[in-house]
Amino acid sequence: MLDSLRHADQLARDWKINSEDILLIALNSCGARSSLGKPRMRFRLRLDSRPDQPLYLILSLGNRQSPFEVDQHQLRLNGVQVGTVEGIEDDDAVLGYWRGGRRVLTLNSNTRSQCTGCVFCPNTLEDASDPRLRAPDLHAYFSTLACESGLPDLGGVEAVTVCTGCFLYEDLALEHLRLVREAMSANDCNGTLQFLSSVLTTPQGLDAAAAIGPFHLTLTAECFTRRDLVLKESKARLTPPQMIATLAAAKDRGIATNFTYIVGMDDANASIEGLAAFVPVTTAFPGFQIYQAHTPLMELQRATGSDQIQWHLAMRTRIEELFADTGLRPAWFRNYRSLWCFTFAGQELEGPWI
Repeated sequence: MLDSLRHADQLARDWKINSEDILLIALNSCGARSSLGKPRMRFRLRLDSRPDQPLYLILSLGNRQSPFEVDQHQLRLNGVQVGTVEGIEDDDAVLGYWRGGRRVLTLNSNTRSQCTGCVFCPNTLEDASDPRLRAPDLHAYFSTLACESGLPDLGGVEAVTVCTGCFLYEDLALEHLRLVREAMSANDCNGTLQFLSSVLTTPQGLDAAAAIGPFHLTLTAECFTRRDLVLKESKARLTPPQMIATLAAAKDRGIATNFTYIVGMDDANASIEGLAAFVPVTTAFPGFQIYQAHTPLMELQRATGSDQIQWHLAMRTRIEELFADTGLRPAWFRNYRSLWCFTFAGQELEGPWI
């Protein structure tokens, strides 16, 4: 995938992509070797080439063939230090955590750790501290979170993202989302309520979501081919044309829209053809996540050629072409498995990165 910093520099010249982004793409795709004894870890990383810019990563640590190695202090590429590591911890499924400083709260309020349906998902490898929260618990959690964060309230929070795959039915999801909005309002948070799922699809459901307040629907598309083999049933039964229709209907209702997609599961041409149809119904940059294989079984799900860095750089370039005229751009703090960190189509991206 990547041999050395010299290799990254050569690819940077060939592809006109900064070498740090190339290194991070390879790292996310390969994972790392480690003696830390955990299948996944989250940590802050300072690349030696940009020491003043800390990043955040969540990484698979079980690939013995990876050219990268991580310990509690260093990230090395074939034995040569390329970055320093801070704050390393087990990637357990927690109730909630901040992104973008304290601008965005990710909330696993419906036991996300119990969702184990998709073959590429690492949830089965994780410990968990994400109980299902009811109305009183949500109010108390938001109030406690503000206090522990040194905030008078949550008035400065721009978005709360409910990130879970455990709602079997649309009405159950909407009931929970209303409770989250009530708890947000009780803590002076009028930000956008974002929902990552595949169960919110009907006209009636979208009407109800729009009535909850500022709302952002992120459909968990993940892939376009072999959906019945790699996705849990609630995702697999939703076809790409149905997802496009759902996002279009949401957009018509004033709901912000995008989707999540795993780069490295579909054939490159099938991927680009499918993504092109989503561009007109997307109002926020999608969550393009680099495929991470945590087990030998997951490794078998890779698209042919996606174990090569050039494959990922070509996909990055083709996706940039799709979104060039939309004005939509990625942000690392929203997606730690992104194809983009510091630049997009040769243009510098702004932080935050954590």
